[in-house]
Amino acid sequence: MTQQHSPCHGAAGTLHVTLDELRERGPLFHATWVAIGNFDGLHVGHQRILKTAVAQAAGGAAPVALTFHPHPRAVVGSGAPPALMTLAARSACIRAFGVQCTVCLRFDADLARLPATDFVQAVLVKGLAARGVVVGENFRFGHRAQGTPQLLRELGHRLGFAVTVVEPVRCGGDIVSSSLVRRRLLEGDVEAAARLLDRPFRLSGRVVRGDGRGRTLGFPTANVLPDPELLLPGEGVYRVRFWRDGMEALPALAVISSRPTFTAGPVALEVHILDFSGDLYGEAVEVEFLDRVRGIVRFRSAEELRRQIQQDVAAARARFAADGQGRPQPAASSCGGPRA
Repeated sequence: MTQQHSPCHGAAGTLHVTLDELRERGPLFHATWVAIGNFDGLHVGHQRILKTAVAQAAGGAAPVALTFHPHPRAVVGSGAPPALMTLAARSACIRAFGVQCTVCLRFDADLARLPATDFVQAVLVKGLAARGVVVGENFRFGHRAQGTPQLLRELGHRLGFAVTVVEPVRCGGDIVSSSLVRRRLLEGDVEAAARLLDRPFRLSGRVVRGDGRGRTLGFPTANVLPDPELLLPGEGVYRVRFWRDGMEALPALAVISSRPTFTAGPVALEVHILDFSGDLYGEAVEVEFLDRVRGIVRFRSAEELRRQIQQDVAAARARFAADGQGRPQPAASSCGGPRA
């Protein structure tokens, strides 16, 4: 394909550009229908925006997602919040909803200073050849976030592109947002987070060597070092599925804690995989959180802790048996994918 039709490369279909590059190379497409957002977590609200753009794209216009990295708050705020997924995972999930290409625009001081009208001209019109744009109700753009959906509609009418503003999605009375997902995860309510995401939350990382204390207690664990940009759910014991690259998912029990029974230290993630033995050191893995078994308490002895772990494992086994997930699960996408 020529650049005019598809400048995306790689399996995830992602193009990383700066504002200057977009100005120099644009238009990158013949015509597009653009869904705009940070899309961190790809919760049900984000999914509605993406599905709308894919459904509305017509007349040869490619459905494209426009996202930003780093998070705008890292440049113009108090700092980026912990991410719900890596940028690579975000791009792969976006593509799973039928989007042809994800354009990841670098958010830097130049972009932050760009007036709202100039943002529309440089990025949407000249850069992406937008025929249509889909945003959420809370979308803001341009210098000091002065651009609003109403201004976007006015500019679209003047410059020749359609604008669709998607209403917020509510879940249990709350407006779904990435901030709400983070809050539920920090509270340890991974089931509520899964409802907001339309799938269980997954945390990616790598297995590293630990102190071997789990093995001495009779419950060996894989010590998972999460990707540093990602949010770690609140301390607790969780029922999880343990995903290895290209392998079946294994039923497991995860503990997120500072190990208060022993010498307290940094919060760590340890995973005891049910009925498994093997060397996992160095492997890239994902931990999929299903529900919370209990909170973290300080035990008086290692033996007391061991007895509690026995109870935790038994509880996890019972829950896996009840939902038919006691056996390894086949490989699957971490995205829900498009649904009716």
